[in-house]
Amino acid sequence: MSSDIIERAAQGVGYHSEGKLEEAEIAYRAVLAERPDYPAVLHNLGVLLASSGRVDEAIVEFQKASAVDPDYEPALWSGAKALQQAGRYEEAAEAYAEVIVINPEHYGAQLALGKLWLRLGKRDRAMDFFARTMDLRRGENRAGNLDPSLASTTRAKLLHDIDQFRYLATQKRDTERVDSLARAYEFAMKRIDWPNDDNAVVELSSEQLTLFGESYNYPNFIADAAELPSGTVNSQLAVDEISKAFQTGTPRIASFDDFLTVEALARLQRYLLCSTVWFDFSHITGFLAAYLEDGLACPLLLQIAEDVKKKFPQILGDHPLTQAWAFKGLVGDIPIDVHADDAAVSLNFWVTPDSANLASKQGGLEIYTVLPLDDWAVTDYDQDKAAIKTYLEGQRDQKIAIPYGENRAVLFDSRLFHGTDAPNFAAGYENHRINITMLFGTR
Repeated sequence: MSSDIIERAAQGVGYHSEGKLEEAEIAYRAVLAERPDYPAVLHNLGVLLASSGRVDEAIVEFQKASAVDPDYEPALWSGAKALQQAGRYEEAAEAYAEVIVINPEHYGAQLALGKLWLRLGKRDRAMDFFARTMDLRRGENRAGNLDPSLASTTRAKLLHDIDQFRYLATQKRDTERVDSLARAYEFAMKRIDWPNDDNAVVELSSEQLTLFGESYNYPNFIADAAELPSGTVNSQLAVDEISKAFQTGTPRIASFDDFLTVEALARLQRYLLCSTVWFDFSHITGFLAAYLEDGLACPLLLQIAEDVKKKFPQILGDHPLTQAWAFKGLVGDIPIDVHADDAAVSLNFWVTPDSANLASKQGGLEIYTVLPLDDWAVTDYDQDKAAIKTYLEGQRDQKIAIPYGENRAVLFDSRLFHGTDAPNFAAGYENHRINITMLFGTR
């Protein structure tokens, strides 16, 4: 390949990176007029077209690049995303699978397939890929993973993990091993120079990490959370009343009690108490989090998502489950600040027993009834807080408070700003306030 062609292709990349899309497209097409079999340029042109909303044209370019070089991973990956963007979900699934054939450790493709199979109603297949994403981040080969949570921690996080090990011992769960882990963590904590703030993140040295015996932020124990043949959502819910409240209320909010069956709630509580999947400690200060792709996904939880969609077709309609998370408050009186969700409809429900709540008329959810601007974009919890607070100045009274309740659920328009209502929970491992959020659809 001549140096001139390479230089002109690079010039196109330069225009592209500077946001000069028209000039970049001209440059790419000029190169392709001479070298139509140049996979990198075909790919770059496809990326440009996709970002400009010309998805069908982009797919053609990605397919050309893959035809030239079937092992060219960027074209396969970008092509799969474009097919999904175009709503061609079955084809997108096949394309993501091709990426994984080329690169079995492609985390993005594994995650995309997990979520895509959820959209297609294949929760068993989705579960396979969520198990794979956790393995790639937390499994035996995690040493090459650069996730910060593998080499940093907080004092609060380690104290929680020790409490969990002690709790597992009371449940007769591999008692000798969990006692050994608890002692190892207590010993390691004495070798760390802790700041005054229990939630301040501390980088762990390689020597400190060895004290944990490769157990830190690892799925050491996973409780059984199999599907329930009888279903998970309470069959006695007043579905018509709940749906009417959601659809006719301004804005769209509906809360109700006894969401899950007794057996489903107990099984989910056991999974959350006994599974070492509380890996994330950096998203919200004072909280640990678990996500679908990083340990939260289990057959029971995915069944709950499917059952609630079937139970409330008027509310959730064709909205697929796009994400789910669980947040655990390590300190009983720290709230989750006001934020919005990047979805169409949010489902929030609580699983910690009411006996842990020291203020029965609060501790639940505050939802602001004023809608954000139509073009409001959700970016990041911390980044959004200041803008939200400014937007809500003078509108602090335009909100409703839904008190905390074990097995109480709230369905609401994801655009609505919401946060925790003055929690006050007792200390102790079993008393941590746990809420689960499921996001359905997109804005």
